[in-house]
Amino acid sequence: MATFEKTIFINAPVEKVYEYTINPENWSHFYNGLSEPESISGKGEVGTIVKSSYAMMGIHFPITIEVTECKRTDDGGAIWSGDITGSFPTKQTSRYVAKDGGTELTFDIDSVPPETLFTKILDKLVTDKMEENSTQHTLENIKAICES
Repeated sequence: MATFEKTIFINAPVEKVYEYTINPENWSHFYNGLSEPESISGKGEVGTIVKSSYAMMGIHFPITIEVTECKRTDDGGAIWSGDITGSFPTKQTSRYVAKDGGTELTFDIDSVPPETLFTKILDKLVTDKMEENSTQHTLENIKAICES
């Protein structure tokens, strides 16, 4: 299981970053390796379900994402959580904190790589590092989009 946390500062208000990133229509635009959705039920609120696929090294794995938490917090921040099932069982929590006129966005990831020939060939340390790098690229994509 890969468990890690990645944080980035975005020079944009929490409201802008939060509203952009919770919209499932936008996910494939910034989430590294995520394909355009096959289906979307909901607008990003709790209970939203998205069917898509996630690509790693050119192999596409079917996944379903269900939003389990999506709310603004009393301190001006926000929190979003989702469960990803299918080929990449993952729990992702995104924390949005208002800081220095912008947003500190943190992704907490707990995932289990799929048991396939692909992962049996690759060392677990390699797949964990690839997932961590992918998450960092995702945060950098959000930063670039929300700061423009």
